[in-house]
Amino acid sequence: MNPNAVTQIARLLSQAGSAHHQYEQTILKGVYDQEWPAWYANYVIEHGLANLLNQEVTAGQISQFFIESYQIYRKEGSNLGWVDYTAQQLVEKFC
Repeated sequence: MNPNAVTQIARLLSQAGSAHHQYEQTILKGVYDQEWPAWYANYVIEHGLANLLNQEVTAGQISQFFIESYQIYRKEGSNLGWVDYTAQQLVEKFC
């Protein structure tokens, strides 16, 4: 696993989280976004995820990955925060 890629992807996911929070508050007027995996996927793709993974990925692939990974994350009860856990999982799966 490339620790530098994990760190950079974690940073990107954190940025996505901040932007998504703003989106929920302003556009959705505080309503929980049931479609958050697709929103996050589009955001990270638009902000260079493929470069960090060193391969092309689609928003559909990453959205599905977020759905599956989040379910596993919750089931495992990881000690890591979601951002760090997901960054590691992305690198393991796609690098």
